[in-house]
Amino acid sequence: MNLSVCRRAYTLIELLVVISIISVLIALLLPAVQSAREAARRAGCANNLRQLGLAMHNYHAAVGSFPVGFLYPTGPIPTTTSVLQYRWSTLAQMAPQLEQTSLYNALNFDFPLAYRPSGGGSAFWPFYPTNTTAMRTHVAIFVCPSDGAPAPADDSGPTNYVFCTGDGSNGGEATGANGAFVLGPARSVAHCTDGTSGTAAVSEQLLGIAGPYTQTFASPAPQPTTRAFARAAAGPLTEAACEASAPGWLLNKGASWWDGNYLNTLYNHRSPPNAPRPDCVTYHNPGWKAARSLHPGGVNLLFCDGHMAFIKNTVDSNIWRGIASCAGGEIVSSDGY
Repeated sequence: MNLSVCRRAYTLIELLVVISIISVLIALLLPAVQSAREAARRAGCANNLRQLGLAMHNYHAAVGSFPVGFLYPTGPIPTTTSVLQYRWSTLAQMAPQLEQTSLYNALNFDFPLAYRPSGGGSAFWPFYPTNTTAMRTHVAIFVCPSDGAPAPADDSGPTNYVFCTGDGSNGGEATGANGAFVLGPARSVAHCTDGTSGTAAVSEQLLGIAGPYTQTFASPAPQPTTRAFARAAAGPLTEAACEASAPGWLLNKGASWWDGNYLNTLYNHRSPPNAPRPDCVTYHNPGWKAARSLHPGGVNLLFCDGHMAFIKNTVDSNIWRGIASCAGGEIVSSDGY
């Protein structure tokens, strides 16, 4: 007897329908997964800033002021270096309050960052040997998880966090600026007559696209320009000088946590967060540098009282500049940001 067996199977159309449904579900799921991951990264970044806020106030309690944006030397300067090579950053000054005491002890602020090579002729001065090991140290709390930029060369430690010098209205000079972290005498809570809850302290920057001392003079501009500096000629910053970028483009943004300059640990509020216009600097100071991040829609900002806020890219320019100054007399409502 011959028995025929009837076997059921999926048709090609049914299989294609199932594949299409799965593809749609994956397409719907991936953005949600990516959003959840970015939310976690943004929270991690905010936590880093809160740790900086605690350290900032512990430093204030111990010293009586906030750290300066640029640690000027108090003694004589050797002929083999210059005053600009003693620009120890706010992060370096606060290292003990950030549970980096061993790192702080490895730094000797009596010595410069770099020195002039014998015979001259070098475009960049080498690091001073006494501090080289500490300067090469990568500190996890100084890096935002959302950035994703490759770490710079081994001779430097990067940072995504920058301290506010003010609103940039004085031509980008950090010396005598109107913010809480300037090149000059240290400022305290008493100097913040606008209120510490309404004065910006620390925000974010994107790391550069090359190592600490790498730069290019190629044209056109490097991409993305948000990770580079247009380098203007020495002297007062002007729109024309920044747009021309005659000496070239600097690609080492945020490469050195210990370096107290606009390239690495300072910024101002002349431009809104994540401004499309490239940042511009002469080299160390002055500079026009916006807060920047890869968080969708804005940047994290730590205020001088230690509270955090997420500032949108669309923040009103008057409010953004108003919260940059310590004693400008602006009346700023938190509803504005």
